[in-house]
Amino acid sequence: MATIDPNQDYDIIHTLTFAEASGDCPIRLYRGYISSISGTVYYRAGTSGDWTSLSVSGTTTTFPVTDTTMQVAHDWNKSGNNYMTPSFQRATNITSIAISQKSPLTGTMGNNFMAYYAYNCSSLTSLDVPDTSSLESVGTNFMYAYAYGCSSLTSLDVPDTSGLTSAGNYFMRYYASNCSSLTSLDVPDTSGLTSVGDSFMHYYARGCSSLTSLAVPDTSSLESVGNYFMENYAQNCSSLAELVLPAVGWFENHNVSWNVPSDRLGVLKGHVLNLDDLNSWKALTAEGKTLYTNYIRDPELVYYEEYCAGTGETLYVGSRADGSESVNAVVADVVFHDRPEDIDPVGYLSAIPGGGGE
Repeated sequence: MATIDPNQDYDIIHTLTFAEASGDCPIRLYRGYISSISGTVYYRAGTSGDWTSLSVSGTTTTFPVTDTTMQVAHDWNKSGNNYMTPSFQRATNITSIAISQKSPLTGTMGNNFMAYYAYNCSSLTSLDVPDTSSLESVGTNFMYAYAYGCSSLTSLDVPDTSGLTSAGNYFMRYYASNCSSLTSLDVPDTSGLTSVGDSFMHYYARGCSSLTSLAVPDTSSLESVGNYFMENYAQNCSSLAELVLPAVGWFENHNVSWNVPSDRLGVLKGHVLNLDDLNSWKALTAEGKTLYTNYIRDPELVYYEEYCAGTGETLYVGSRADGSESVNAVVADVVFHDRPEDIDPVGYLSAIPGGGGE
């Protein structure tokens, strides 16, 4: 997530890393509408020194890449609740983007916030997200196609949306679509949302063909949704082996097609996070229900397993032989003997893997 620096020169600074210091970087601006706008940003080589102003208009503006690290900065230049944000569409020479803000975003966000931000930046291996932790509602196209086509990313975070109660149309639509190298993809915290517009998270992970696990967003507070709710959420996720399932929420009474590939039938499992929800999710493997539609048709493939604290890997009683993992745990195995001389603790422990000896 973006860092916060109240002393920085501008509302937001984008730090870009390039594969080499040559050529140009494309930039366009959006504020409230899907068409680009005119505005002023500032850029510099490195992370210190004087800024150069740049007038941006239309879809053909560029700035020269004179260093492998460069910064682009601007103020929000708000129009009502709409914020001006850039897009580095098709900047195939960018390998990393980090974000720094003067302060977290608060209250109501207008339309088109950070839409198309890293669209088809195919060389990106690291991508930051803005600090949206204090937002309460967002308009149309919130972070629409944010990382679309970032085919070199292996992991992708999401903005903090835990404070949101409502979202407009196209909320995070296409967010990670065609990120074909992703092996880890977070999902936004939607537990506080009560209403969402059309195409909510539509095509969110489409084409993420390297993902083996994908979480389903929390819909437990939703009261109303628009058209195309979460449709094609996991389209062409051809390696998917697990769906991580929160409270059953909206899906209990509404069938939704995430367009999971049909060859996942018998392979895909549902990992339920809360034991109280297990039977409700198992019921959705019946014909005409959401899990059945998405090729989990055997209730035995829906299971509950509590996540362990720490790394999530196997935990060892005592410690591993190399000392790399340990837990505070004791296993008691009590055996009663008539004679003290029959007690052989060293011999008993030596028979246990990793139990030691002398």
